[in-house]
Amino acid sequence: MFGETEYDPVRQFSSVPIEEQLDALGRAVDAGKIRYIGLSNETPYGVMKFLHFAENNVRYPKIISVQNSYSLLCRTFDSGMAECCHHERIYLLGYSPLAMGILSGKYFASDGAPSDARLNLFKGRYSEGESRYSLTRNTLKLATMEYLGIAEKYGIHPVSLAIAFVLNHPLVASTVFGVTKSWQLEEVISACNVALTSEIIADINKVHAKFPNPCP
Repeated sequence: MFGETEYDPVRQFSSVPIEEQLDALGRAVDAGKIRYIGLSNETPYGVMKFLHFAENNVRYPKIISVQNSYSLLCRTFDSGMAECCHHERIYLLGYSPLAMGILSGKYFASDGAPSDARLNLFKGRYSEGESRYSLTRNTLKLATMEYLGIAEKYGIHPVSLAIAFVLNHPLVASTVFGVTKSWQLEEVISACNVALTSEIIADINKVHAKFPNPCP
């Protein structure tokens, strides 16, 4: 079910067998080419299958991380994946913490964000991103506006609020983000020093309860 948001029992999913993947990765570890292995866009079932094969063959390496989407607009990890990763000591590398820049608030500017902003630059050429992060969806717009309101209420930059929220998660080891300008990198680095109070988290959770996972 790699990368899918819903499981279809009728559709046949095919991939390289897990044992074959672990065998190749194990040889790469033994050769010193890589140190650790992780998964991406995975489900609890997928994680547990990889762990099962690794536990039953000493030549197979154990996964230590998963790289799944995680942000204020996408908290699907907190369902089955969080329980799975907690008990198996696997950590999340949360990607797209700014939801392709939407949580920065730039797409709500009067000019619709700079022309080189990702959703503008690749418009019509990135179907997966445009469908997940489409601002034509009312719930996505309403949720984002409320998160931007929380940032304004507490005097926090929207980028800092979004990044700090991801880093606040006890199972997050790091977050994966993209920047094209030095000032964007500075904004993200500054967010690492932002501590979210219980009041801020409570406000965030209220919005999440109203608009759960508009970008699954």
